[in-house]
Formats: sequence, C-alpha cells, structure tokens
Amino acid sequence: MKNVLICASALGTMLVSAQKKDTIKSNDIEEVVVNGRYYQKYKLNEVSGSLRLQTPLIELPQNVQSISGQVLNDQITLNMSEGIVRNVSGARKVEHWDNVYSNVFMRGASIATYMNGMNVSSTWGPINPDASIIDRIEFVKGPAGFMGSMGDPAGFYNIVTKKPTGKFANSVRFTTGSYNLFRGEADLDGVIVKDGVLDYRLNLMGSSNKSWSENDKTSKIIIAPSITFRPTKTTTFTAQYNYQYLKFNQPGAYLMSNDGYASLNVHTNFNDPNFKKTEVKDQSLFLSLDQKLFKDWIWSTQYAYMDMNYDGGSWWGGFYGSDPNILSRSLSNWQALGKNNIFQTYVRGSLQTGNITHKIIAGFDYGNRKYQADFSYLGDGGSIDVHNISYGVNPSTLPPESAYYLNRNANYYNDQGVKYTSYYAQDQIEMLNNKLRITLAGRYTSGTTFSGYPNLDPIKADQAGEFTPRAGVSYSIKDDLSVYGVFDKTFVPQSVASYTNTNIPAPLKGQNIEFGLKKDWFNGKWNSTFAVYEIKRKNISVDDKEHGVLNPDNITFNYPFKLAIGEQRARGFEADIKGEIVSGLNVVINYAYTDAIVTEDTDLSRIGTAAPGNAKNVQNTWLNYRFEHGQLKGFGISAGYQYQGGRQSWFGTTAKYDQSLEDYFDTNFGISYVAKKFDVNLLLNNVLNRKLYSGYRSDDGSYAWIYNAPRNWRLSIGYKF
Repeated sequence: MKNVLICASALGTMLVSAQKKDTIKSNDIEEVVVNGRYYQKYKLNEVSGSLRLQTPLIELPQNVQSISGQVLNDQITLNMSEGIVRNVSGARKVEHWDNVYSNVFMRGASIATYMNGMNVSSTWGPINPDASIIDRIEFVKGPAGFMGSMGDPAGFYNIVTKKPTGKFANSVRFTTGSYNLFRGEADLDGVIVKDGVLDYRLNLMGSSNKSWSENDKTSKIIIAPSITFRPTKTTTFTAQYNYQYLKFNQPGAYLMSNDGYASLNVHTNFNDPNFKKTEVKDQSLFLSLDQKLFKDWIWSTQYAYMDMNYDGGSWWGGFYGSDPNILSRSLSNWQALGKNNIFQTYVRGSLQTGNITHKIIAGFDYGNRKYQADFSYLGDGGSIDVHNISYGVNPSTLPPESAYYLNRNANYYNDQGVKYTSYYAQDQIEMLNNKLRITLAGRYTSGTTFSGYPNLDPIKADQAGEFTPRAGVSYSIKDDLSVYGVFDKTFVPQSVASYTNTNIPAPLKGQNIEFGLKKDWFNGKWNSTFAVYEIKRKNISVDDKEHGVLNPDNITFNYPFKLAIGEQRARGFEADIKGEIVSGLNVVINYAYTDAIVTEDTDLSRIGTAAPGNAKNVQNTWLNYRFEHGQLKGFGISAGYQYQGGRQSWFGTTAKYDQSLEDYFDTNFGISYVAKKFDVNLLLNNVLNRKLYSGYRSDDGSYAWIYNAPRNWRLSIGYKF
C-alpha cells in the first residue's frame, strides 16, 4: 500500500511576521517558551519543565519526541483522538469510545497519559485532551525512570497545558467543516501586575458537531483559567483550573457484522436516537510552587486533583438467532466516577566537582487514583437488521431515566484504583567539557492496586514494592551529533483473580534497552533521531486453563481465573525527522518497525503470535510549504499521509480467530494563508475517501469495527489582537 498524499494545513502562524530574531528561551522554573521563525515551531530543542530534566533533547539518553502547538494548528487537530499520533514514530490510536477516551499504543503496548508531568491515567480516562488547552505534547519512549517507575515499559505521553506567558497575546479562532462542525476558541493571555508579578491566561472553547454516522451529535465546552503569581524574584506559584463538559449520543460508533470488516455503509449507526445520551463532566486543578534556592537549584512542588463524572448509558449487541443479519442489542448503565490525587515534590540543580558537573534530581511522588463504575444490564434495546436499520425504538419500552444512576449495591458495581509512594534520585554526570554524559538513577516505589466487584466477592488489594534502576550514557561526537544508550526498568502491581484467591500475584515487570543517534542539521533548523530497542514485559495476566472459571458456589459471575505468567517481547527501529528542511518547507517524517510478539502464555498456540494492538510498520509524512517572497508571500500548501501495516487488534479475546487487520492509509491536503494578525487554513482529510477502520473479531466469528471519517473538510480562521 504505497500511495502518495497531499494534505493540508498551515494555520496560526501568528508569530511568523512578528518576530525578527530566532529566540529559544528556557524558563528556569517551568516551561520552554518558543518564539521566532516558523521552523522553530516544528522543532523544539528542550523538554518542558514538567519532565523535571535540565538536559537538551539532543543530549538526553532516551527517545523523547515533542509536538508543538503549531503543528496541531497546521493539521487542524481538535483533540487527542485525531491525528496527533501521526507526528511520532510508531505511536497510533486504536478504537474504543472515541468521543471520550484515547487509547494510544506505542512500542507494542498501551501507554499512559500524563498531564504537566503527572500520571493521570484511569480506566477509560482521562477525557480526550482538547487542543484548545494544549501547549505541546511530549512522547517519552521507554520506562522513563526520571518521571515514574510504575507503568508500562512502552512509555507515556505528557500533555503540557497552556499557562500565562507574561505577555499580552490574545487570539480567537473559528473552525467549521463537514458534518455541521462549528467550533469557537478564545485564548486570552495577559498581565495583571507588571514585571511578572501576576499574569493570567483564559482559554475558552465551545463546539458542536454531528458525525458521518447517523443519529450522532457531540457538544463540548471548555473553560480553563490560570494565573501565575511571583511574590518574589525567586518564587513562582501557578494555578490552573480546567472544566470540560461533553454531551453525545454514544461513546463509540461500533458496527458489527458476520460478513467481514467494513462490510456496512460508512454512515451506518446501530445506536438509536431514543437511547439515553451521555454527559461527562471533567474538572481538574493543577497547583505548582517553584522556589529558587541558590544558584541554579530549584525546589518544585505540584499537586493535581481530577474529578471525572460520567452519566449515561451504552448498548452492546450480538448475533444469537438463526438469521446472521439480525443483531440483538442490550442496554447497559454507564455511570462512573474517577478521582485522582497526585502530589510531587523534588529538587533539581547542579554541583561541580573539579571538571565534572553533576546535574541532580531527587524527590518524592504520591498518587491515589480511584475509579468506580456501574455497567449493569438495564434492558433490551431491540433487534435490528444490520443491512436495513429502522430507527425510533418506542421510548416506553426503554429503561426510564431513573434507572441510570451509580448503584453501589449492584452486582456488577466495579471498584478499582491504585495508590503509590515513590522516592527517586538521579545524577547526570557531565565530563570532558560535557561531551560525555553518564546518567545513574534509582527509584523505590511501593504501590497497591485493587480491582473487582465488591458485591460479588471481597476485593483484595495487591501490593508490590520494587527498586528500579536506570543507567544511561550520551556522547556528543560533535555539538550537533550525539549517540546514546539507556537501560531502564518499571513495574505495576496488578489485580488478578487466582484459583486460591489467597496469593498476591506478581507485579507486571518491564525493562527497556535502547540505543540511538541524534543529529541537528543546518544550525538546528531540523533534526533527526534514530533508535533501536528491546522491551520485555513479564508477568502479564493470562487465562488459567487448568481451573477454568470461578467457582459458582462462591462467586456468582463467570470470569476466568488468571495467572501472572505471560510474557511479551518488543523489538524495533524508529526514525524521526522534524523541522525546516529548506527555506519555507517544514516537515514531520517518521517511521517505526515494531516486532512485538507473545513469548509466554498458557495457550501455547499464542506463543510467537503478534502482541495485541501492535502494528509492524508505521510511516507518517507531513509537509508544509509557505511562500516567503513575491506575490504568493504568506500562502502555503500542506500534504501528508499516514500508513500502518501489519496491524493487530488490541481486543483481548481468546484469539480463536485471526486478529489481523488490513493496512491503513490516510491522506490529507490543504491550502492556507498567513498575514500579520490573520490566518486561514483549509484542510481536506481522507482525500482518497477510503474506508478507514480499526476493530477486532469476536469468538463467535463476527466482526466489530469503528470507522474513521470518510472524505471531509475543515476550515479554520484565526485572528490575534
């Protein structure tokens, strides 16, 4: 599947004309502020302060890819469920409840979500981060012990939210497009007390859009105020509050058929307009206090509180009768609460011992993430012919509104969470005039994970404590060329229903060995990163074939016993190129080869098969050219494509049937114009109008999938003042 694509985008180049000089300024306390010519908005040289590091990307012994807000604007990306992952080698979003939740896979496994350096992952959460509050996104590949050692070894992505910049910079944006998309944004950034004493920022967003699927509509509101207060020259306090409200017809537009993937019209929808709609309210508070101690030593403390509330229902279906085209739908409650409390405190700075510099980070992390849900069956949703759907189920036959509430006495009321404390120290040793950098680090984490149905069987918390080392080396062959290697470990306590129900299962353990090469080209206008790695994931939960299902005399639900003995291995090669290749031409080009397989399982037929959710080959290209002179000055064209080959379903079936998916190829093309205060961007997505989907095959032989949008357009208009 080798096609060429032409794609669009080029928007909000607000600062292109406004800046005369290239400047990259790293704020000692929090984040990197990037100004200047256009190429610098694609290529970022530093990680954000939220990653704690004091090291430029080219000197860091790990593959970290940063995506600037400018790239998201040029691609008219609205949230994490869209094409953000196209900008990072090997990262890809798989289906499930696209309106609410993004499930991102990388290096053979699902990765965690961080916001401002804190792990905010939860079951079916957090809510899709919206582009209106995103300053940048950082993809950290591998365990990344400098951030946390309790998580999947594949890595995580870190959302850095917009905060006050200390300048007056206001902008508004309107976006419209296919399927009645109407979206308005305002970004108000300014100063209350001058000289950096008190700054503010307010981000607002409201949107409404239908879908390519019938009977589907989504409304969304975001209110995100923040302030930065500097009572002294050495003290900075930042507070940010995010409120998101979401209302939609269904969480995910799944289609099902016995005739194969993509066998139904792309506009088909199995949801009925009379089924209960879902409302989601998400509130988050981020507080940070940074105190400069002496010289370049800083003490940082931050706290995050997140509260997610889901009020809705969902449907599911199956083919149970003799007619293979008749799908029987069942209706379920969808009530859920998610609460996160996260605290971090750490110091960072440098020491000099002779000709050697020690860059030190040491700190303490605490997290308490809880999720409670009721997905109880509420009634029959009616049967439909998947090839000839009749909408409009009689409301009197459906569960009343009063049936939808979080019933903590329900059999299938689910209670789960994780609580942990962690102590961490890292020393980056710089020698030979910083040509050689050696990183030595260690973290001790004690965590407790629990998950289960307390009304059916007592929940037993699973505890684990682990010391995880980290060692890395980076050597600068030249100022713009470095090589690196890193070894890092991680672990996760896990809840598993065992046959004896007495033994605490072994935690999931992972380790990563990685080597790479980084190069800046043409005075840093663009850069390239090449990496090879091997990740091992041990103690994966697999079915207990010997004992089958839980004893019905003790427990009333029919779930298989689990054993923490499975293993997977992922090996791969990654290449990322980003920046201004020639004057006016900015590119994002990446490729990843990922060989992720099962190496240990109770089902011997699975050994050697592809790991769930993997794609063996992923290649993305995005080109943006802007005319800098002549009559066409300010005009731009964009083009891009996304290719995925060797795809594997992420769904955790028993793999009775082949879970491979056909290759994926998406194309984009756009035109744009940028003036001093005004920009307009027109983008055509899925130019070839292909049926793009991801899905899985059930054990009954039927197929389930979610379509991506067919050919569609977006128009974005921005103005700054």
